[in-house]
Amino acid sequence: MGLNHYIMRFILITATSLPPFVHALDLFGTAVFALTGTLRALTRKLDLMGAVVLAVVTALGGGMMRDALIGRHPPAAFADQTYLMIAIGVAIAAFFWGRTIREQESWLIAFDAIGLGVFTLVGAWVADQAGLGSVGILFIAMLTATGGGVLRAMLVAEIPFILKKEIYASASLFGALVYLGMTELDLPNSMVIWSVMLVTTSTRLLAWRMNLNLPR
Repeated sequence: MGLNHYIMRFILITATSLPPFVHALDLFGTAVFALTGTLRALTRKLDLMGAVVLAVVTALGGGMMRDALIGRHPPAAFADQTYLMIAIGVAIAAFFWGRTIREQESWLIAFDAIGLGVFTLVGAWVADQAGLGSVGILFIAMLTATGGGVLRAMLVAEIPFILKKEIYASASLFGALVYLGMTELDLPNSMVIWSVMLVTTSTRLLAWRMNLNLPR
C-alpha cells in the first residue's frame, strides 16, 4: 500500500469524525442498543458470552457494516474503543441485574426509539461527509440504525424486526429524508441534528403507541 492510500484513509476518517455532541449521543445509542441485545439474550436463555455477543452485535453491527461499505478503516468501534467497552459493560451489568426488565416496557421502547433516531442521524452524517449521494445517504442511515438488529435476529434465528409490519426502518427513512431536505436548504447543524432525531424518534413512538403498521 502506497502513501496515497494512507493519506486517503486519514482524510476519510477525519472528514467523518463526529462533532462532540453527536459523538456523545452516539455513545448513548450504543448503550441502549446493547441493553436491548442483552435482554434478547436473556429471553433466549443464553449464557454470559452469548449476552455479550448479542449486545455487541446489536450496538455496533450497523456501524461496522456502514464503515465497511464506505471504506472507513478502522471502523469507528475500533478506532474509539469506548464503543466496545460500553457495549460489553452494559451487557455484563444487564445480564446479572437486568433480569426483571422486559423488552416491551414502555421506557425501554422509548430509549430504543431515541437510539434509532441517534443512529439514523449518525449514519446520515457519516455518509454525507464521506461524499455519498442522496440514495447512498438514505441507505447508510437506515443500515446504521437497523443493521445491528438484523444481525441479532439472524443469530437467534428470528425474522429481522425491520421485515415485520411494525414501523421501524420506515421511521429511520423519514429521519434520513429530513436530513437530506434540511442540509439541502443549508440550515444550521444544530437544527438538522435535533430535527432528524425528533422526527425519527417521534415517528417510531407514535406508530407504537397508536399501533400503526405498514400494509402486509
